[in-house]
Amino acid sequence: MNKKSIIVGLVGLNLFLLAVLILASYDPPIANAQARGGRAGDFLMATVEIHEDYDALAVINVPLGTMHIFVPRETKAGAKLQHTDSRNLNMDFGRR
Repeated sequence: MNKKSIIVGLVGLNLFLLAVLILASYDPPIANAQARGGRAGDFLMATVEIHEDYDALAVINVPLGTMHIFVPRETKAGAKLQHTDSRNLNMDFGRR
């Protein structure tokens, strides 16, 4: 081996060790998404497929731990969302 290839190998090894050091010392940020005990008025909303023809709207009240389901209904005035069911998620998942 000549001198130039040894120097290139050592520089490459040092760059590899530097990358390992940087990756080992990096702490990812803490994810606080959907933390419980939020402000009053914190809601999550998502559509849920309940039939192949239409979806329902699920509204979750985060501070209270309740979920309400609304489905579309035809009325004389047009389509409306009608409340059909509620769940207490704290009781369902054993939280207090």
